Amino acid sequence: MLDIFLIETTMSKQNNINLDTLPQEVKDYIRHLEQVRSDFVANVSHELRTPLTVIRGYLETLINHKNPDKKILNRIFIQMYQQSLRMADIIEDLLLLAHLESEDHTIDENKDVVVKDILQALCMDAKNISGEKKHKISLNADAGLFICGSESELRSLFSNLIVNAVKYTPAGGRINIDWRRDQNGYGHFSVTDTGIGISSEHIPRITERFYRVDKARSRERGGTGLGLAIVKHVLLRHDGKLQIESEIGKGSKFTCIFPAARISFT
Repeated sequence: MLDIFLIETTMSKQNNINLDTLPQEVKDYIRHLEQVRSDFVANVSHELRTPLTVIRGYLETLINHKNPDKKILNRIFIQMYQQSLRMADIIEDLLLLAHLESEDHTIDENKDVVVKDILQALCMDAKNISGEKKHKISLNADAGLFICGSESELRSLFSNLIVNAVKYTPAGGRINIDWRRDQNGYGHFSVTDTGIGISSEHIPRITERFYRVDKARSRERGGTGLGLAIVKHVLLRHDGKLQIESEIGKGSKFTCIFPAARISFT
């Protein structure tokens, strides 16, 4: 059965309020938000601790062995370098997410972004990432269709969705990238894959920071666990919505819908 979900992206403002005066449903929601915050702290600590533990273990090995074999040294340094890159990626995504979530910052840029040019470059990157898996990656983009907003933020949104499709699609699978305008003037960016799919119970939460459908599988494929949270917040800042369609074993389709007010065309 095909599961379709629309992830609403609406801004909320913090106010100083007396919790005792609020209805029970509101109290429960606030407690839920506090739990999400608590989970985030625990998750980011875990995500950073894992590569740090690996690096520390290798350093202890080097300290305890005064004259290690050259081949062993090379392997150790490669592993330490890879783990340091993982930590750097997590920190970069955390900083980006903090920037996107800040209500004190407006969109950095506000210009007509040539979406097709960005997507063409990202498709080339995706083919390089695919490598021996030889995914069939296709792009269908309207060259005369633009989004008014931040080019850097939109590039991050597009990149995260495309790279996720590559990671979670088996070798030889198809990935279709589409950029078009509907009859009401809304802009639709979609990434459709023939990947492993997502169970319906996970879809409402997959835009949470560090949320993992399958922790072991996610770490095996890499990534920081922040990509879809970044997508959600870029959409927030561009007044957009995220629609997710998925079926286990058959694939997923992520669609970003941008309002007509932000779309221009030639």
